[in-house]
Amino acid sequence: MKRASLLIASLLILVPLASAQDYYKVVKHSRISTGRDEAAAVPFEDGLVYITESNSVGASSPTDSKGRKLFTIFYWNEGGKIEQFRPELVSQEHEGPVSFSGDLNTMVFSQQRPVAGAQVDPLGLFFAERNENGTWVNEKAFEFNDKNAWLFAPSLSYDGRSLYFAANYEGGLGGFDIYRSELKGGAWTKPVNLGPKVNSEGNELYPFIHPMGRLYFSTDGRDNNAGGFDLFFTTEVNGKWIEAVRLESPLNTLSDDYHIWFDLDFKKGYLTSNRRSRTKEIFELRTDLPEFSDSRPVQRTYYRYQLVDKRMLDSVDTELFRYSWLINDTLEVPGHQPIYLFPDTGTYHCELRVFDMQLDTFRISETFKDLVIKLHEQAVISCPDTIVAGNQVVFDGTKTYLPGFDDFKYIWDFGDGSYGEGRRTTHTYLYPGRFRVTLGVQERPKNRRDDPAVRSNYKNVVVVESGQ
Repeated sequence: MKRASLLIASLLILVPLASAQDYYKVVKHSRISTGRDEAAAVPFEDGLVYITESNSVGASSPTDSKGRKLFTIFYWNEGGKIEQFRPELVSQEHEGPVSFSGDLNTMVFSQQRPVAGAQVDPLGLFFAERNENGTWVNEKAFEFNDKNAWLFAPSLSYDGRSLYFAANYEGGLGGFDIYRSELKGGAWTKPVNLGPKVNSEGNELYPFIHPMGRLYFSTDGRDNNAGGFDLFFTTEVNGKWIEAVRLESPLNTLSDDYHIWFDLDFKKGYLTSNRRSRTKEIFELRTDLPEFSDSRPVQRTYYRYQLVDKRMLDSVDTELFRYSWLINDTLEVPGHQPIYLFPDTGTYHCELRVFDMQLDTFRISETFKDLVIKLHEQAVISCPDTIVAGNQVVFDGTKTYLPGFDDFKYIWDFGDGSYGEGRRTTHTYLYPGRFRVTLGVQERPKNRRDDPAVRSNYKNVVVVESGQ
């Protein structure tokens, strides 16, 4: 069996654009910090589920045969109460971390359970379902638990049908690798190693699969600042994982950074790191980015119009008459229904003129109603509709038209978890897909307590692979 002795010991005691990351404030979660190790926080109802070795809330922390404290799953709610998440889970061995499906009705967790013949009590994965009374029932083991391997830090997809986890199965690429299993026909498929674009000769731990499809994880086997654990992300494109990308500061530091979790729009999250002490601690990720809840698609302003008088269509005779349109009494455009590109916004007086070629005179003069061309009141996004992955693209909001709106900040959401700021900014999409680009224009606050208004619009773009 492949052994990663350093990591096994670590698991026993759990010791160890502007970029998008520039918008995050990393704040220590003081309410659940004890000076001992806490890790892998994920939201549940009105609080957080996490793992800790602390017994500060009166619960007895389990220990191994050498007296070392092992981890138990705890729950903290917004009211400040801390308790064991499920006391019946405690096995006097290691428990956690935990992951939930999007509806919070399915959970998977790591746990050590004695197995006859195993050299070390293996760490496996176990599922449970929540019934209408809120009780966790139907507990069962993952089909591919292995008495000679450790399966750790599971992450369920939002729909509960894909499972990611770290394991040191025989035949992997390094110490601990990340694997995926799919729920098909009521059973989980054989776990598949995600391969060298994700895994390395080192150790990959704490996967988190975001609903958007990004896979985050921590590794000590890739190029990073200090040779410790750093956070990376990747995503699957056409059945293949792209080369993992290291997250920037402040999400990564010179210390060890382990687990990360983001909400749906990447504006909030939780992170595990030892950046401020020798122990793992849980940090909140906060941003001051406004909500874009009322966004509408950018509307195009049309300057090209076909001039037509429907009352004349049945009587048009180009053999006897010559037709033209007189615009603002100065410009004559030939034809009875010409297409004309107006130069700018404004009000245009358009008059249909009919010239009788036999009598050499104008017979009829019909007035076309005044045509008013005006800009839509919106945050305007100017960028290509199709973008090549890996190419830097300029996103321009200078044509934004918001009369009477005291604009202060221009904030961009590129739809891939990245943000930008300014009337004009640049962004590089790292992988193909369809993305919604949102531009939010924030009004200047009148005082510190003012909640400034935000006007936002969006535009959908398609990112293609290079060479397509």
